[in-house]
Amino acid sequence: MSFSFQNLTEIKSGLSNKKIYRKYEKRLNKIIIDFSKDEKEFFSFLNIYKILRNINISIPKIYEIYIEQKLIVMEDFGDNSFDKIFNEKNLYYLPKISVDNLIIIQNSLISEDLENLEKYSFNDLKKEIAEFVSYYIPYKKITDFSEDQFYEVWKNIYENQKFEFNSFAHKDFEFINLILLNKNKLHYKCGIIDFQSAFIGFKGWDLFSILENPRINFTRKYNEDLIKYFYVNTNINIEYNSFRSQYYFLNLGRLTRLLGRWAKLLNQRNNNEYLDYINTSEKRIISSLSNVDSEILKKIYMKAITN
Repeated sequence: MSFSFQNLTEIKSGLSNKKIYRKYEKRLNKIIIDFSKDEKEFFSFLNIYKILRNINISIPKIYEIYIEQKLIVMEDFGDNSFDKIFNEKNLYYLPKISVDNLIIIQNSLISEDLENLEKYSFNDLKKEIAEFVSYYIPYKKITDFSEDQFYEVWKNIYENQKFEFNSFAHKDFEFINLILLNKNKLHYKCGIIDFQSAFIGFKGWDLFSILENPRINFTRKYNEDLIKYFYVNTNINIEYNSFRSQYYFLNLGRLTRLLGRWAKLLNQRNNNEYLDYINTSEKRIISSLSNVDSEILKKIYMKAITN
């Protein structure tokens, strides 16, 4: 049986290869995700859905699966994504219910649940921060940048941190992938979507994804309290200061990749929206640098950002 694409409305789907459609029906609207251009993501989505569906969180129910066409028909959570509805009045509430969901996820999953997920490594980190070297440095017209020194400093700090990657990470747990479900109660009001890129990694990865938003420069005045709240309410076997140090180091890596990504997309699409993202990510990077114990890294980044 094949799926008909009649009477569908395409929805903007960000930077991925998948296409997303909404099908309007009298009783129940549905979302159709077309993974035909990325078979790996299709099977990854189904795998992670199986992991998350039995946890006490809100993810969209799958109604139908079309294996040959790589299509998934699922529940429609609507359009109230956090990035569209945030304001000064809810800038504690929205991150707080997001963190409540992260705590439930971390406290519900065991290692056996994650055995089919890929595990994060320094090679992944190096590949990510390479986008900064390939796109942001040329964007800033910097000609005396030392790639070897940059990667060496990152590797040295990474090895000194002694990471234990053993936890579920959604990877893109930020405002654009969280939907406010007003009919639900408590933490169930936070609908979680777009989880096909999940991996095994740092327990606080999704925490900095939501709190250190690379697209929206909202206040950080609640962040330290929410970092501590997460730490206290999850089973973390390292001291708080070590956890916090790893949080800011890996967050710096994520923002470094995104800074390169925004510069690349600005060049390709000539869309000034990416200038705003670059500006926000630069400010977030400066905040993270103040919590990373490396004068060399600080000099490298500040020279690039202020160039």
